[in-house]
Amino acid sequence: DITDTTFNELPNFLPEGCRVIFNNTKVINARIFMRRSTGAKIQLFLLNPISPAEMETAMQAKESTAWKVMVGGGKRWKIGESLSLSFAEITLEAERINIIDETSEVRFKWSGASSFADVLDHLGNIPLPPYMKREVEESDFFRYQTTYADVVGSVAAPTAGLHFNEEVMNQLLCKQIKRSTVTLHIGAGTFKPVSSNDFRTHKMHAEQVLVTREEISQLAEEDTRICVGTTSLRSLESLYWFAVRLKRGDRPSIIGQWDPYELEDPFESYEEAMSYLHQNVSGHDVEFETEIMITPEYCIKSVDAIITNFHLPKSTLLLLVYAFIQEDWKKVYDYALKNNYRFLSFGDSSLLWVQE
Repeated sequence: DITDTTFNELPNFLPEGCRVIFNNTKVINARIFMRRSTGAKIQLFLLNPISPAEMETAMQAKESTAWKVMVGGGKRWKIGESLSLSFAEITLEAERINIIDETSEVRFKWSGASSFADVLDHLGNIPLPPYMKREVEESDFFRYQTTYADVVGSVAAPTAGLHFNEEVMNQLLCKQIKRSTVTLHIGAGTFKPVSSNDFRTHKMHAEQVLVTREEISQLAEEDTRICVGTTSLRSLESLYWFAVRLKRGDRPSIIGQWDPYELEDPFESYEEAMSYLHQNVSGHDVEFETEIMITPEYCIKSVDAIITNFHLPKSTLLLLVYAFIQEDWKKVYDYALKNNYRFLSFGDSSLLWVQE
């Protein structure tokens, strides 16, 4: 069944007392425009820190930090050469130290700012998706960020969450709907299309996942669970396979792309896996990277429904939708196209229930 409505009616479609899970990652001003000594303009798109490797530590660095970066217009930018950018009392320098495939390793040094986060706040630009093909507007610094964004580290917004304003959040609270958060720092790889006719040849990107033990204990409760966005789902499903690997005697640093299809599953339910994880991990947080790929053959473990925007053909996100509602994805997307639904980041939303 397909029902048309507006997003502020969402709470009416959710059962009282269910649990909604959000990705609380916060988008950083990951796009920086700098210049060579010749005056040539070069664009740097930050991907992830390499020294120090932890996102939070890199953002709080006081003098320097090294990042993996995508470079635009920098064919003549040589290794060892520094770019510069100044604004008010802040001066930033960027030295290219290595080139690996389509990315570069760049060391940043600065003065006049207390941290690299402070540098980006003043000198960086919000990284709008490449398909928007327009300059950043002042409103984007607010519109391209969820109201509950908390943990800095993404280079793209978890856009399903952009629909949740204070009014909707208060309605969820009034209906006694429980709220949990996970953190997945979204990378630029989320925009990478499936270029082959066989999705099995697609190489998934890795993204950092962080979940607190308190949140894991909440996920061990028997609830109707609804995740907000594909990144929340990716986190929750990866957490399940983290528990599987842990029970096999291996505390993984990364969940591989095909782990869910190759590992024997010892758990009867998601709640059992989360209970095991809560009892057998030390420390405050569980942190790892995931390359998990959710395909039409995948069996959803963690949730009963997903709130998600509409995605383009040849995307891994559309494969994920297929895993949720199987062949009905065609019916849903035909309906969306015929009724002028908007797609992508600032587009419309859908609530999809898992098809057994």
